[in-house]
Amino acid sequence: MIKQIVFIGINSILLFSCKKDDGEIYTQSAKDVALGERLVSDVLKQILYTTPNFIIDPADTLIDGVHLSSKPELNDSTFPKVITIDYGDGVTGSLGKIRKGKILVTINSGTIITEDLAVSFDKYSSDGSEIWGNINYNYNSTNAQYSGELLNNGVSIVNPNGTMKWDGTFTLTKTSTSGTVSSADDIYEFECTTTGIDFEQTSFTYITSVNHIIDFSCSEYITSGTSILKPNEKGSQTINFGNGNCDANGVIQLNNGSEKNFTF
Repeated sequence: MIKQIVFIGINSILLFSCKKDDGEIYTQSAKDVALGERLVSDVLKQILYTTPNFIIDPADTLIDGVHLSSKPELNDSTFPKVITIDYGDGVTGSLGKIRKGKILVTINSGTIITEDLAVSFDKYSSDGSEIWGNINYNYNSTNAQYSGELLNNGVSIVNPNGTMKWDGTFTLTKTSTSGTVSSADDIYEFECTTTGIDFEQTSFTYITSVNHIIDFSCSEYITSGTSILKPNEKGSQTINFGNGNCDANGVIQLNNGSEKNFTF
């Protein structure tokens, strides 16, 4: 009889724990995957903003404090070339973000803004988050779209919170130039199918349900759209990134109707 009571008690605790997890709004994975999304979008922005003038004029090696170089040199007809975008010990960008280290971009033709880009990093960080790994941005001229691949089991993002991993594929499709020739205010639609491990070492899946709007003129880039996030052993969550404002505020919603605001 005592054994039965103990068994029933344990089952009740487990059932209560499962119900608690199903109703829990877990914010860590949402914040972390938004960070990853902003970083891979920002890397593309940095390439498109800094390199075109350098490609046109190899003497133009300094863009807003960022040093550029090529190996082989641009006047050499040999391809592929590796373009190094060097932020040194720190360069503050127009939106107040401090970047350090190097982005290395392998190109095959010199057109830069309409070609495939193979990207790696050398101690590169943006606002204190360092990126390790390789990303391919494969360009499709039909719809002005970059198909992104997070290579070799994904990228690692390291900051004072620890280390997270992000793996999978994404697309960035240009929808507006905002009427200017600068890439700094271009607008893209973002879509992804990804998995990862957040800073608390919880694994997750993250899949876009309504394409996100990435506005390069906004400091945190993501202004709208939704994704379905499923942290390991927790309930599925809908991440709503807002209605177009540059405020970095979103809402996490559970299937049971409960919701919670979060800042990304």
